[in-house]
Parts: sequence; C-alpha cells; structure tokens
Amino acid sequence: MTLTQPSAALVLDDLVAAVDCDVVLPGDEGYDLLRRVWNADIDRHPAAIVRVRTAQDVSDALLWCVGRGIPVTVRGGGHNLAGTAVADAAVLIDTALLNDVTFDFEAGTVSVGAGCRWGDVDRAAQPYDLAVPAGVVSHTGVAGLTLGGGFGYLARLHGATVDHVVEIEVVVADGRILTASADENPQLFWALKGAGHNYGIATRFTFRTVALPGLATVRQALYPASDRKGILQFFRQWGPDAPANVGTYVRLLRAPEYWTQIPAAHRGEPIISVATVHYGDPADEPAATAAMFEHGTAIYESLRTMHHATLQHATDDEFRYGIAHYWKHVFLQDLSDDAIDTVIEHSDAYTGRALNSSAHIAHQLMCPFEILAGSREPRDASDDSTAGVGSPFAANIGADWEYPGEKAPLVAWAKAFDHALAPHKAGTYINFTSVAGDESVARAVYGDKYDRLVAVKSEYDPANVFSRGLVDLSDNAGELA
Repeated sequence: MTLTQPSAALVLDDLVAAVDCDVVLPGDEGYDLLRRVWNADIDRHPAAIVRVRTAQDVSDALLWCVGRGIPVTVRGGGHNLAGTAVADAAVLIDTALLNDVTFDFEAGTVSVGAGCRWGDVDRAAQPYDLAVPAGVVSHTGVAGLTLGGGFGYLARLHGATVDHVVEIEVVVADGRILTASADENPQLFWALKGAGHNYGIATRFTFRTVALPGLATVRQALYPASDRKGILQFFRQWGPDAPANVGTYVRLLRAPEYWTQIPAAHRGEPIISVATVHYGDPADEPAATAAMFEHGTAIYESLRTMHHATLQHATDDEFRYGIAHYWKHVFLQDLSDDAIDTVIEHSDAYTGRALNSSAHIAHQLMCPFEILAGSREPRDASDDSTAGVGSPFAANIGADWEYPGEKAPLVAWAKAFDHALAPHKAGTYINFTSVAGDESVARAVYGDKYDRLVAVKSEYDPANVFSRGLVDLSDNAGELA
C-alpha cells in the first residue's frame, strides 16, 4: 500500500486512535532516535512507530496494519545487520518497553520481555550467579539473538541460547496471542528457535537459567604477521578440543597506529590476536590455556579476571552504535591449510581503517576476520530450526566503516572473501546476515529443514505478513528489498 501525503496523515491518525499506547510519527520528538538501529548503514523512515507496552498492544497494532495492507516491521534491540527492524513507509512495532525480567527460582527459569537487551538480563542475574547463555555484546536484543539461535561465551559449556528456551509468547499474523512451547503449538515453537523472524512478533521469552561456573578469566596475546599460519594451524587442532569451559578466539587485523601498548615496529602492520575465555577458578586458568599461547612470540599480553556480567559489557565500546557494517559469516567443519592461506591473503587485502576503541586493547576487536572454536561433538539441532550453530568453527568476515565513500570497496572485499571461502563453507549464522534473502538463500541456510519451515509458515502466516525477515519462507518467496 502506497500512501499519498494527505491520506497518510488521515490513516495514521486512525492508528493513533486504534491502539492504547504511544505512536510516534515523523516530526515528533524522538522519532529520529527511535528509527535508528545499530548498523549505521541503515537509514530508513517508517510511517509510524508504535511503542507497545503489552502483547495486546502488539495484536491491536498488527491487526490495524494487516487490515489496511500496510507493511509491518518489528524492533527489539535493533541489532540486526540487515536492518530488518525498520523499513521506509512501514509501521515499526517497537517492543523496547516490554522490558521486564522476572526470576522463578523454584522452577529455575527467568521470564524476559522481548524488548530487553542482554545486559538487562545479565545485570539482573548477576547477584544470583546465574545466566542465560547468549551473545557477547550487552546492547544486543534478546529477541533477535534468540530467534536466530544465539551463541556466545558460554556456548561451548552450555550450548546455544535456543537450547534454554522453555516457551515464547508470540503474536501471530491473525492477531492471536499464543504460547509456543514443547506442549503448546510445538511446530511453531520449533520454527521460532532459529528462523523465528518469519513467524510472528515475540513478546516474552522464558529461559532456563544456568549456574555460572565461577569467574571469567580472559587471556590475550598479540603476535606478528609471521606467526599467523603456525598459530592458525595449532588453533584448528586445539580450539575445538579444549576443555568445555574454555573458549578460543582468533582475529586477524592491522594494528592501529595509536596502539602504543605494542612495539612501534608493529603499529600499522598485520597482526594476529589470540584470546581465551576460561570459566572457573582463576588458579586453574594457566594450565588450561597455556598451550594456545606457545606458538609465537607475543608483542602484547594481557590477563583479566571478571564476573560474567562484566565480561558481557567488556567490548560494548568496540561494537558501539554509529558505525556502518557489512558482514559475511561462515561455519566451517575444518580449517585446512588452503583455507588458512585464503584467510591470510584476504585479511591483508582489507581496504578499511581501524575503528577500534582507543582506550584499551579489547579481547574482542572489530577486525577483517575472526574465527572461534566450537566443539568436535555435533550439537543436536533436531528440536530447533537452527542451521550450523555448533559447528567446529564459526568465522566472521567484517567490513566496518564511518563514511559513505568507504562503503563500496569494503562491501566488494567482503563478498570476494566470502566467495573465496565458499569451498570450505558449511552454512551461515542467520543473525550475521547483512542482506535479506530470497528462497534460494533460505534453502541454502536451512537445508533439509526448509520444507518443514515453509509448512509452519503456511499454517501461521499464510499471507506472508512477516515478509521482512532475514529470509523469505513463504510459498511464493521472491527477492526481498
């Protein structure tokens, strides 16, 4: 539906009257802030922003839009790389005010509003030494990360975020407010856990909590370019076989000129960063991680011990708002010498600038390439719709910039890098997708789960109301904008 300016004002006045919550229109105070998302490359102007406070508000706004043929988008944390939370001339349903966090200690669960960021959950859980395994940046939205699978520092020990979901309250296309769980609407529950952006608007999640296994000790070392291949060769053996309470992260980048903590000869030059995150008694950390740091001559070393909630906030500045991004993600079953050579070659060809925080050398860095170790033991994904989560290796190709003129060569670089790694690729993480895709993309991402996902889509969203997710799972999928 395309609205002319006079009719748009009349129609949107009707929306304001139809819902029992605030509606922010273009020109209103707060509109420009609320339409912004994490990826600064996304600059879109919704027709209206509905600031829902209850699941009923969501249902009312959704039915109003569906009845008038007006497209709908949903914003939780707004972290999605493709910017699917906002679209020109659509109505944005903003769930940010659904931000309650309530623990049921007897049941071992926590109820989380769909507008929460993970920092809200981590800080609330901190006094009880509890957590929900999630991502690695505190301002990531709970809903978006969970609906795409979710993995972070605790993944090797406790699995993906969706492994801990007990139930999801969701508003589906016909306005019904449903509970999806193993017992209620089980097919919808299965689909929401991995491809959830296509099936409705989540308003609340219930997660099983885990007891934190002690403090997090982060060890990091930087090495010169000459050590890269040897370190990556050792990492491919050691990383997936490390103890479950140790995560290993390797990143390739060009050292910023302002990193005076490293010798002058290495500033502005290619380097490799190795970081491990150990949960448990800090006294046990050296023996558990030492082997990963014995394969080069370090030019910088650091060691920090902190609570999990602090770790979850530790790199928020590195991944701050206001930077533009185009990322490609690959799951890998192995890391051959050929793949390592490709990684080094394309990392060195990066055309961007260092955009890391100047305050300190964080253990997580904006960089051209990062790879983290999963586990050799295959993850059982039969109870969810995820694809690839739990592979032995997960790698991210990251193009990041501040000014529009920097974009084109960086996007071309990321696409070329991704293409070069295609022979080694074993899937992609849907939450790190920078471009919404069509049916062919959906089939490539979800593989043998695709047909089942389409069947669930046909039952709960036959008119494809939720067509602005990361991939289109409708029967007549076409290329998305």
